[in-house]
Amino acid sequence: MGNKLTLTINETAALCREHGWTVGKEQLAEGIAEGRYPFGKILRVGNTGRKTYEIWKADVLAYLREKGAEV
Repeated sequence: MGNKLTLTINETAALCREHGWTVGKEQLAEGIAEGRYPFGKILRVGNTGRKTYEIWKADVLAYLREKGAEV
């Protein structure tokens, strides 16, 4: 993931799993859409229903730290 500031849903799920949180992209997408996870938001929904997310890596890492992960 290097120095990227933002992550995709897939990258976010992979980062979370690397730090001990067993989570899938569907769970993350649903949680972001419902406001359960503070590290992302939906930017837009396309004509087909496909969602574009804004997920900040620093916010994901802060959330993982808050939950007890060693980041």
